[in-house]
Parts: sequence; C-alpha cells; structure tokens
Amino acid sequence: MQLLHANLILPDAIKHGTVMIENGRIKQVKVSAAKSRSGSGLELSGGFLAPGFVDLHIHGGVGRDTMEASESAFREITEFHLRGGTTSLTLTTLTTSEENILNVLNLARRWHNQSLGGSRIVGVHVEGPFISRKKAGAQDPAHIRDPQPVEWKKYLRFGSLITEMTVAPELPGAINLIKALRKNGTIASGGHTDAGEPVLLKAAAAGLNHATHTFNAMSSVQKNGPYRIAGMLEFAMTNDSIMCELIADAVHVPPTLMNLLFRAKGRDGICLITDATAGAGLAPGTTFSLVSIQARVTDETAVLEDGSGLAGSTLTMIEGVRRCVEKAKFPLVDAVRMASTNPARQLGRADEFGSIEKGRKADLVWFDENFQVKAVWLDGDLRFMA
Repeated sequence: MQLLHANLILPDAIKHGTVMIENGRIKQVKVSAAKSRSGSGLELSGGFLAPGFVDLHIHGGVGRDTMEASESAFREITEFHLRGGTTSLTLTTLTTSEENILNVLNLARRWHNQSLGGSRIVGVHVEGPFISRKKAGAQDPAHIRDPQPVEWKKYLRFGSLITEMTVAPELPGAINLIKALRKNGTIASGGHTDAGEPVLLKAAAAGLNHATHTFNAMSSVQKNGPYRIAGMLEFAMTNDSIMCELIADAVHVPPTLMNLLFRAKGRDGICLITDATAGAGLAPGTTFSLVSIQARVTDETAVLEDGSGLAGSTLTMIEGVRRCVEKAKFPLVDAVRMASTNPARQLGRADEFGSIEKGRKADLVWFDENFQVKAVWLDGDLRFMA
C-alpha cells in the first residue's frame, strides 16, 4: 500500500512525499518536491501525515473511566482516542484501593500491546496512591498512602505492563520504590509532590526520570529558613534527565508558561499528554466522577463540581497539538514530535513506533489544516476515516 503525495511530518522537518507500507510496517519513505506520475495508492494531497500519537497519561473518555476495569470501558476509551489520532496509549489509574488498581492491571494484561479496536494499549500508568496529601489535586485524599513494598511489589509483578508510576519522592520509602521502578524498566515520575531540591537530588540519583503534568500539583520555589530552594517544577525544568509531561489544553498550563517550558526543555524534553478523564467527548455541563470525586465538563476542560479546581482534561491529542500550535505558537513539527517521538522514546520503544521512518510500525494519522483527523492507521490497517 502507498500513501501518496502527503505533507509528511518527519522527525526534523515537514516534507512532501509518499509512504510505502508492507506487512504493517513502513517499507519506504520517498521525499519528493513534485508529484510522481507513477504508482497507485491513496492520494493524501492536502493536510499532513504524522506518526500516530502516543499518550502516556489518559484516564478515560466518553463517560468511561479506566478504573471501571471492564473490557467495554477499555474499548470505548481507546476507540474514542484513536479518532483523535492516538495510536498507542497507557491507561492511567487514580488514587484508590489496592484492590481496584489490581483489577485494572489484571484486565489490562489481557490486552497488553494489543488493540480492542481503538488505540493500542501499551501499558498502565499507575498515578497514585503514593502521592502527597498537600498536592492531591483531583485525587481522593482518603486513599493516599506511603509506598510499602508489600503493596508496590504486587504491581511490579506485572512487569513491563507498568509503564509509569507517579510518586511523591518525599514520602517514606519512595526512594527505594523509584529504584525498583527503574530496575523494572518503568518510568519513575515525580508528581503530586511537595518535594524540595535536597530530596529531588536523591530521587534523581535513584532514577527519577519524568515529571507528571508539569506545573500542576507539584512544588515550586520553597523557603528553607532564610533561603530559597527549588521545588519539583524548577528541578524538572533544569534537569536534562527528566522528561516533562505537558497537558496541552492551554488551560492547565497557560500559553506563556507553555512557552517557558518549551524554552527550558526544548522540543526533546517534553511529552504532550491529554490527562483526559471520562469527561472527554461529553457536552459542556455534563457531570462525571473520578472514582469518589465529582466533576463536570466546561467549554475548555474539566473541573471539580464545585469549580474549586481542575479535574483532568477533555482533550484528544489532535486537539492538544492544535492548541500548542495556535495558542502557544509551537512549530507544528515540534508539537507532533512531543506527541509521538518523545513519548515513544520515553517508553523505550522509539525503534517500534512514534516516527515516520523505515521499519517503524505503520501507525499514522492524517489531519487537515484545521486539525481535523481524516484517517488513522494502526499497524498499516485503516482503523478510522472521516
């Protein structure tokens, strides 16, 4: 199969060309300034052909939540986000009981690296319960607890299914957990944390390599007696070993701060995420729950029902890319890189997917100049066409 005459979003540039697909992989990428007169295939003139997006942090959509731990919920969530250009994702848990988290893991294991008809489920991001009560955000404080080996070892028995865990490094036992996560090949992410630089230096030495939804639910500059020390925000922005997640709705992080992060980390130091909750895809005013916490959809995002705080987003990844480009003025090639190549690299799977290059999985999204998705391919199979 050939996808002809597309504006290809390649790792470093946007160029006109054709992609040849064979056995679910990209066989060849032909770059040409002019249309070829030979060859047959699907004509993609107009718009852009990008690598399928990879979302490291996604709770739900269309009224369904990962914590339901049901096949129908996983199917509807992944089908919804596939239509937004996401071809690989990590289902993300909330702070809740050990039993509920294990229920998600046991079911997700059946579909590890597979598709239920939507995005490929490449793993599970365990967000909480090992977080700070001071930075709980929209997580339930009643279930927050310190990391105990008797609990977290049960999660790590799932091996590579656990792609990421969000931890507050200041909690007792957190440093040992970070070491265990990295030994498991899991992203160790600082988030929902009130840690200062002395603790964060120890965490980085133990393997902390990621920051959960940067700017949100994390410490900033702190006072230590008459002095000031960096918090998680400043530490992540200035540490080259830490990849920063960015909720790309221009609401959780306003455009000025999005640009601050971009200037600090560059295009290779940021992963766009949706942090989409069950409210994604629902009409403004609709209410939904984050386990025991009630929330509602607004025109731009999701908030706690009383309006006192944010409650994840209502994004699809294509909408996140659009807002990065139109509101924060990121170059399109860089915004796409942050939504595909960078998260694939953080997962240790950049040689499989996340870019339009020979040998990669043919996970592709075609969208127009208005950021409307026109088609999505997964392993070379057309899974959605508008």
